[in-house]
Amino acid sequence: MMTRDHTASVPVHLLAGFALIACVLPACGHKTAQTGLRRAAVISMTPVEDGLTKQAIDINGDGIADVFNYIKEREDTAPLMVRKESDLNWDGRIDLRAWFDDSGVLTKEEMDGDFDGRVDWVDHYQGGRRVMSEIDTDFDGIFDLFKYYEGKVVRRLERDSDHDGKVDFWEYFDDQGNVVKTGKDLDGDGVMDVREG
Repeated sequence: MMTRDHTASVPVHLLAGFALIACVLPACGHKTAQTGLRRAAVISMTPVEDGLTKQAIDINGDGIADVFNYIKEREDTAPLMVRKESDLNWDGRIDLRAWFDDSGVLTKEEMDGDFDGRVDWVDHYQGGRRVMSEIDTDFDGIFDLFKYYEGKVVRRLERDSDHDGKVDFWEYFDDQGNVVKTGKDLDGDGVMDVREG
């Protein structure tokens, strides 16, 4: 089981990369007659909602789809993937979802890090860069930690430490990741009352 606290730094896009890396390993997909190596296999292409086509791919060679690409056909250019869903641990449930804009740039990722069927980490992107993460650190179904990025650097953390649905603790960071300022909400109204730094 993955655990995440205020220092959690395992971004969803890295975990998505693990699934892609797994596809090129010899233990992945179906064996080919010529090489004996395994490869991913497309199981089906099915029309679904909003004029999209759902491409189902079997990564581990068990005959069950593990990755689903939602593709939008376009008249004047190549097809566009608008969403990708992956079953990272091959239990039949989607653990990772990614959305892409009309340019094919990543806009959002959701991950179920403890594989219980509930999303507990969401990354938001602008122009392909991660700008904010929502994290459920105790896996209770409620986001209680929020990370805000400038480039690859976390600039601000907001925490709901008493789990009442309102942020009550803030931390601000410099370029090296050092805390330079903090704030606390003492009366539970979601507004910072005390500032330090």
